[in-house]
Amino acid sequence: MALAISGITWILSYRCNLNCRHCFFDVDGPLRVLDSEMAHKALVSLNQSESLSWQHVSGGEPLLFEQELHRLLEVIQASGSKTIGIATNGFWGDSLQRAKQTVAQLKQRGVNGVCLSADKYHQQYIPLEHIQTAAEQVFAQGLGKHSFIVRCCLEEEKPATEKESFALPLAPIPVRTIGKGSSLALEAALGHKEGLPNSPCRNLCCCLGETSPFEPQMVWIDPYGNVMICYGLIIGNLNAESLVDILENYSVRQSAFLETLATQGPIGLYQLAVKTGWQPVGPFADECDLCWQARYALRGDFPEALGPDECYPDFIGTGL
Repeated sequence: MALAISGITWILSYRCNLNCRHCFFDVDGPLRVLDSEMAHKALVSLNQSESLSWQHVSGGEPLLFEQELHRLLEVIQASGSKTIGIATNGFWGDSLQRAKQTVAQLKQRGVNGVCLSADKYHQQYIPLEHIQTAAEQVFAQGLGKHSFIVRCCLEEEKPATEKESFALPLAPIPVRTIGKGSSLALEAALGHKEGLPNSPCRNLCCCLGETSPFEPQMVWIDPYGNVMICYGLIIGNLNAESLVDILENYSVRQSAFLETLATQGPIGLYQLAVKTGWQPVGPFADECDLCWQARYALRGDFPEALGPDECYPDFIGTGL
């Protein structure tokens, strides 16, 4: 069944200047930056009557690679997307002059939404004042409509304190229970349930909430050309196929791995991994944690579907 997507998140690079405890990427892996020509070919191949509703650039930290970022934004801008966003940790808010220049350059290349990270994980590395300066410039230069302060927090935490104030609205989101995030959730005594989580996969398309999991309205595309419907879950690669062919040929039956996940849910992956010799320790925070840890164990059996290594960082967790 062909996928009809409304947006793309481009992972410019997995590299970041931070290494937050809740991050689900290995930010210290090989340096690889997305080629704007690959993005151009992918967008041209879509040949849709209407442009994508939105495109977003993420990482890693995309503003570490300004030249490559600006080339990618020019490609996105030329494709006619109505909304162009970027996610950043706001390190460039260390001075007013730098913040003004950074926002002005992003605006010139069509960006109308900036998501700035501000939470206890990022602020171990970046002073909160830098985020406030960056946010003030985003607002002052007219990009406030689609811009937010993204606050990752565990369920029991308050999204902000009375001492914090930003020029942009706050968007609290839960720490994702994959990779290092699952370890954090369990350390906080969340998800200690008897038995295994056995609900179906609900949320492959996390940016759009609980849409139909196996009919995602968006894809992620990374520097290796991987087209993903969840971080580390690959449905094709742009070095082998065009984006339109990947979307048109998509099926939950394209691999035994994906069919197992679609029909049996994360617990099916758990059972599959155990059969291959995995010896999990547990417990698991939730279905996403169970799915991610089973995927980690199954990477050698399904290399075409599970990767790259940056999406499967080593960590001291419950089952690894």
